[in-house]
Amino acid sequence: MFADNWKISLRQVRRLLVLDIFGLSSLMMPGILSSLTGADGIFCLLFGMAGGCLLLLFMGANLKQMKESYYHYMVKTVGQFLADFFMVFYFLYFITLCGFVLYQAVTLVLSWMLPEGGFWWVGLLLVLLAAYGTARGIEGRARVYEILFWFLGAPLLVMLFLALQKVDTDQWAPIVYSNGGDILQGSLSFGVFLLPLTGILFLKPFCREGERLASCARTALISVALLDGVVYLVLLGVFGGNTMGVLKRPVITLMSMVNLPGGFFTRQDVVMISVWFFALFALLHTGVFQSSLILKELFHEPGVRWSLCAASGLAFLIALAFFRNDVLEEVYGVYQKWVALPGLAGIPLVLLLAGWIRHGNVRQKGEGGRD
Repeated sequence: MFADNWKISLRQVRRLLVLDIFGLSSLMMPGILSSLTGADGIFCLLFGMAGGCLLLLFMGANLKQMKESYYHYMVKTVGQFLADFFMVFYFLYFITLCGFVLYQAVTLVLSWMLPEGGFWWVGLLLVLLAAYGTARGIEGRARVYEILFWFLGAPLLVMLFLALQKVDTDQWAPIVYSNGGDILQGSLSFGVFLLPLTGILFLKPFCREGERLASCARTALISVALLDGVVYLVLLGVFGGNTMGVLKRPVITLMSMVNLPGGFFTRQDVVMISVWFFALFALLHTGVFQSSLILKELFHEPGVRWSLCAASGLAFLIALAFFRNDVLEEVYGVYQKWVALPGLAGIPLVLLLAGWIRHGNVRQKGEGGRD
């Protein structure tokens, strides 16, 4: 899995990141923002994008300081204990994300594709496929999703264009109506869906031109934010804020309403659902990869067999817990916004400050020795 010859291009990383953050954000964000802010949700997307760009600036500064893996960089910067603590924090984020995304993907399949299916069979199949893809290597995974990127993106753009005829621009009013607290909440909510971008900190050993990963992620972030903005305005113009706020997956509902000209393809909604299915599966794949890599680093495993098995098994159990208990989804939302978001944003800042202090002390010792 983690072979020395794993190298992927920045273009492949960018397309993987777009799939990672677009699928879940476009599926869930419209309902969250419309219930909080209505038409002002577009400002939440812009503020969230600005916050994400700021976070990527800090991550880019850390990437420039790295000579080896992210874990070794943390050990050298803040010591073994804090490095292990940070790695556990990252692991908890990625493994819970993995389970939540698996739950969302299985629910999507059971609701629209296999209504007679069961969670166990669909969930096990998806997590095993993600584990198999991870074991086959990041290069093969990047090539597959690079091809899928255009096969998924082209139909989405066509359907959004066709949906424009259903848009009522009066639904975009009133604007600049929400209070600052609601807009802040919405901006933080969008920031939560951008957290998978923190995975680039672990990708430097596997990527050509690893120092440019932050700028690559910034391009992906801006692209997804703009696309999410278009999706949001189309949905708002079709459904209105009140209706969109109560729909569980408004973008899927919209896809089922749009008909292709000529009426020769009556179930294009199923084809469109595949866009979100593969985007969710790409994020699931990323979660399995990151969780396995973190466990491998923490336990200094020479291979990856046990780390991959542990991550896959935990992801399935977490997804099963989400499926059986609806309250956990609310708890997970609180964890994401008030624990994961400040934690994952704060770790790169702590590392930068620790690095500056350490380098400052080294310089002072060097100057004292010369005196």
